[in-house]
Formats: sequence, structure tokens, C-alpha cells
Amino acid sequence: METGQIELLNFKKTNINSGNKGVDYIAKQLLVLCFILFPALTYSQQVSVSGHVYDTDSNSIPGATILIKGTTLGTVTDNKGLYHFDKLKPGSYMLRVAILGFETLEKTINVLKDEINEDFILRETNINLNEVVVTGTRSEKTLKNVPVITQVISARQMLNLGITSVTGALQNMVPGLDLSQFGTRTAITMQGMDAKYVLFLVDGERIAGEVNGDIDYSMLNLENIDRIEVIKGASSSLYGSNAIGGVINIITKKITEPFESKFYSRYSKYNELFSGGGIGFKKGILGSRTSFNYNSTSGYDITPESPHDWTQNPYSSFSINQKFELIPNSRFFLVPYFGYYQFERGNISARPAHDLYQDLNSGLKGKYYIGKHFIDFSYYRDRYNTFNVLELLNNKRDRVSYDILQTARAEGNFLISDKSNLIAGLEYNYENLFSIRNEGGIKGEGEAVVYIQEDLRMGENWNLIAGIRASHHSSYGLNAAPKISLLLKKGSFNFRTSAGTGFRSPSLKELYMNFDHFGEWYIIGNKLLKPESSKYISGSVEFQKPWNNSSLTVYRNSLSNMITDIWLPDSVQMTRQYQNIASASVYGIDLLSKQKICTGLWLNTSYSYVHSHDNQTDLQLYGTTKHSGSIAADYNFRKNDYSFNAQIYCKLMGEKFYEITTDKTYRDRPFSTWRLTVSQEYRWLRFSTGVDNIFNLIIPQNIDFISPGRRFFIGLNIDFGKIIRKS
Repeated sequence: METGQIELLNFKKTNINSGNKGVDYIAKQLLVLCFILFPALTYSQQVSVSGHVYDTDSNSIPGATILIKGTTLGTVTDNKGLYHFDKLKPGSYMLRVAILGFETLEKTINVLKDEINEDFILRETNINLNEVVVTGTRSEKTLKNVPVITQVISARQMLNLGITSVTGALQNMVPGLDLSQFGTRTAITMQGMDAKYVLFLVDGERIAGEVNGDIDYSMLNLENIDRIEVIKGASSSLYGSNAIGGVINIITKKITEPFESKFYSRYSKYNELFSGGGIGFKKGILGSRTSFNYNSTSGYDITPESPHDWTQNPYSSFSINQKFELIPNSRFFLVPYFGYYQFERGNISARPAHDLYQDLNSGLKGKYYIGKHFIDFSYYRDRYNTFNVLELLNNKRDRVSYDILQTARAEGNFLISDKSNLIAGLEYNYENLFSIRNEGGIKGEGEAVVYIQEDLRMGENWNLIAGIRASHHSSYGLNAAPKISLLLKKGSFNFRTSAGTGFRSPSLKELYMNFDHFGEWYIIGNKLLKPESSKYISGSVEFQKPWNNSSLTVYRNSLSNMITDIWLPDSVQMTRQYQNIASASVYGIDLLSKQKICTGLWLNTSYSYVHSHDNQTDLQLYGTTKHSGSIAADYNFRKNDYSFNAQIYCKLMGEKFYEITTDKTYRDRPFSTWRLTVSQEYRWLRFSTGVDNIFNLIIPQNIDFISPGRRFFIGLNIDFGKIIRKS
């Protein structure tokens, strides 16, 4: 080969090698550039979704809530029914649209381009089976798909009917739930079980300050409530002790609107005033909502033979609740909150002292989404104080008791597949109690908990939920409560069945009580008490049509090791002591029906039969009635910005049984009471009026009916947020 050819070949080889090195260099630089530009490229691919929400007559629906499932994102429609989401990544999203009076709608949308428009048309209905509930399964499920039958009372329903308290809503709208009134304290029974077997929650958290199982229901701020979810039957597998007879969970309002400000007030005879309001905003990553409530009455007495023991004592109460919401991104949010409550009873006795109750609670909740899964975590603390106010000592407050509850919880919700959802959680509860009526000063007890639940969907028509909760109590060791629920959907019918066990640990009062009632008689605790236990089974059938929703439920609850206070036969003084001596069986039927008569007119009926039997005394359980029911006719009319609601309601109560002493029993006589409520709303103003106890029924000897007779009331609601949005 000639020298020139060799040089040319070497030149080409050198260039080729140099070229390869150049390509490698350029490739590396491009790779680095991609990493640098990737966030910007991703950001440039962000898209937005907007649209309108209409009714079937093409009228805009303002105030509808739109949530993107699986994220922290949510908004409400403006006064033109318009919504908007921006800064979304391309992909598939499930949107849920909800507003009271319309059927909740869910729709999957695919977001692939810069901006898309998606409208929703909602169907007006009085039966919203697509409403989302959480209590029965600790996860979001629609009413029609939850295996545990759930009853929902919305804030809007309470507003339309002029209801001013949680207890009033429960008594009027939940069959099988009865109230008895003792002065300013209310006692509840549900399906034959008294309040110590029914667990009251606020956003899933327990409430301090119970007396004989009943909490101070006056502290539940009506302005702060979005809805009340009621689960009947054993729920210890999810909620532990005290849930033998059921769970009542109060869900507070979420922060959804850019700005809201509301005020309400209702006035009736005996200077009975219920008033309250709320103000809130949501901007960027921050949201806030403050609600307050003030109630008072000058009291009344329908038993003039006892002038120092009024039927309804005078009182005034005040509460305030504050909630913040921090949403740094679409996968994570934090909700810090706190509340304060005070209730002061007026003094009509010759004793120069009166009662004062205070509650202070605070907590932190958080949620973090990991793909289709999410983690919930929370800490909650609630302190309830009781004072005697000594009027001759410049109203000095003398502490009688305090009760402190603390709960820490972490829970994971894992979507294993489209047919399987697993929930697992850890929880720790601790209670401190001080009372001058207890021996030994401050007492405390703790409980460590682990629970797990599998939600299995077997095809389109079958849904099985099975779970167990195991807890280790500082005094009683290990307890376990399993439960299984099954749902079968067949055409217009839903068939449900549940079976489970429950338990209730003795309260600190039952363990350490040492109460001297002015030397007349005594109540003492018992440190040897064992936990109560139950076995529960139920079955139900539900019929669903747009014009009718009816359900029939049968159930049985068997209790053992029941704790009750009994007279000690060999005591020197009259003394009652708490003991595990009783067992009981409770079975019954609940019937609910909602029937459309014509456009806007609905007939609601309910009936409850409860057979509650104390196996030791062979008597009906204390404070229970076998037969109760209700009937109501509702008329609703809506046209553009105007709405009209009217209801005539009748509550029917059978004979109620009480045991007063060992040799005497007392029964409340049966009764029926009627109420009429009419409300009208135009844009931002709502005016309501009505009459309680239309036929002026007064029964002085009844414990569970303390009405002073016919009372007219008027109410006013103003939505300042709507005024601003309209302007």
C-alpha cells in the first residue's frame, strides 16, 4: 500500500474515533439537558378542567361541591354554576359532584390536552342513594353500596325542618331511638340499648364528659355539622368499646368555598333562643372555617307542686369551633382544629350554687395519597370540666370533676385491586378522670389497638366486608371483636346481613365511684368488674326506586356480664354497687319508607318494635319502649333562586318502662305529638316559622316528654357569602 493511501486510511480512522467521541459527548449533554428541562416540560404539560353544573331543566346550580377522588383537590360552583381546576397533569380523573336535593354524580374524565370542558347534569331527588358515607366501613362508599345499613341526616334537612339540636334530629328522624329528659341533661336509648352502649363520635373521635353513658349533647355545635351518620348494631370491630349498640358519627363541615359567612337565629316561647353562624375562606394552600353557637332559655315548669325543681332549668350555652386546612399539594393535607364550649345552668333552687360545664378540645388530622392508596393519621385531645359555682363567694368556681380523653391513630387504606380494598390501623387511647365522687383522686387507663378490614367486591352484585379489632387494655388485657357484613344487589332490591361481637370495658366511674347522696343512700364502684360482651346479628332488605326507598331490618343483640348497680342487701346504709350480674337479650324490627306521592310531595313513615329483656329480673330494660314510630308529609318546591319547604310531622311513642326502686315500677304513658314547619328561601335569605306540639299536649308525669305545650317559633338565616357572590 502506498504511503498516501495509508495516511488517508489513518485520517479516516482518526475522524471516525473522534466522531464517536463527539456523539457520546453530545448524547451526554442532551441527557443532562433533559433532566434540567424535565420539570419545565412537565409543567408545560399541565392542563385544566372547567365546566358547568346544571339541573335537568338546564338551570345553573350554584354551590355544588366538585371533588377529584384520590386527591386533595376540590372546589364549589359559583353563582353561574361554573367550576374550574387548573395545574392538573394529563391523565384520568374521577370527579364527584354533590349538592343536597340532587343525586350525587361521579364521572371519569380523560384529560389529554391543554384545556377541556366537562359539564354535569344533576337530577333532583329526595332520595340520594349515591350520597357518600364513611362510618360503617371507615372508607368512602355510597349509601346504595355500603353493606352496613346507614341512615344519614343532613344539615340541610335539619335546617328545612327547623331542628335546632342533634338530639332533636335523632329523635325525629331515627326509628328506634328514644330520648328522656332530666332537667337539662338528655338520656338516649337506641334499639333498646342505653347510651353507654352507643358510641358518639365527632369526625370519628370520642367525646369526653359522659354521665351514665350520655355525653353533654348541648356541646354539639349545629352550625359546624355537615351530616349525622347512624349505624345500628355492634360496631366494636371498627370502633372498640361502647359500640355494642351502634355508632352515631357527626361529620363536620369541610372548607370548600372561596368565602362563606352565615348567620341563623330561632326564637320561641320562654325566651328560647338558638343562634349561631360561621365564617370561612379558602385561598391557595390555606383554608379556614370558624363557627359559633349560642343558646339560652328562661326555663319553664309543668310541675308546680315542686317549685324548686323545674321541668326545664334556665340555661345559657356558647361554643366556638375553629378549623384550618393546609394543602401544600394534591397528595397531602393537614387539618389542625380546636373547640371551646361552656354551659351554665340557671339557679331556681334555694341552694346558693349552680352548675357550670366546660369543654376544650383540639386535634390534628392529616392524609397522604400514595398513588391509589392513602395514609390517615391523627391526634385528638378532649377535656371536659364540671364546676359548682358558689354564688355567695363571688361566683367562685369549685371543680367537681374533669375527664380527659386522648387518641393517637395511624390508618392505611390500600386499594389492592378494583375488587379488593384493605384497611389496617393502629390506635392508642388514654383516659384520665378526676371526680370528688370517686375514691383515690385521679384515675387513668390506656388501650392499645390494632384493627384490619377487607372490603371484597365479588362481581357486580356481591360485596363482603370482614374485619377484626384487637385491643390490649391496661386493666383487662386482650379483647378481640370480629365482624362480617354481606351485601347482595338484585334488581331494585338490596339484601344485607351482618354478624359480629362487641365489648364494653367498665368505665372509671363504675370502678371507683364513691358517692354519698346527703347521707340518704350511697353508690360505690367495684374494682373486680369484667368487660361486658355481646353477640349481634341482623338482616335487612331494601327496595330502591326514584319514587320509593323502603327498608326492613330485623336484629338480635345478646349481652352478657352486663354491669348494673344493685342494692346490697346486707349493707348498714342504703347502698348500691356496680356488679356483673345481668344478661339481656334485645331483638326487634325497624321499618323505614319514603314514598313519592306526586311532584314535590313525599310521605315518610317509620316504625320500630323493640323487645328488650333483662334475663335476671325478667323485666323490660330500663328506659325502653316496645313501640315507636313517625309519619311525615314533606312538600318541596324550587324555582330558580326561590325554594319552599313544608312538613307536617307526627311522633308516636308507646309506653316506656322505668324501674324506680326494688318494689315499684313506673311507666310513661303513650303519646303522639305533632309539629308543623314552613320555610322559604330566596337567594341569600331564608325565613322559617312553625309550631311545636300543635295539639298542646302536656303530660307532667312523663319523664320522656317534658313539653310545656304548644309553642310557635320563627327563624331567620342569612348567607352573606351569597350576597357577595351575587354582587
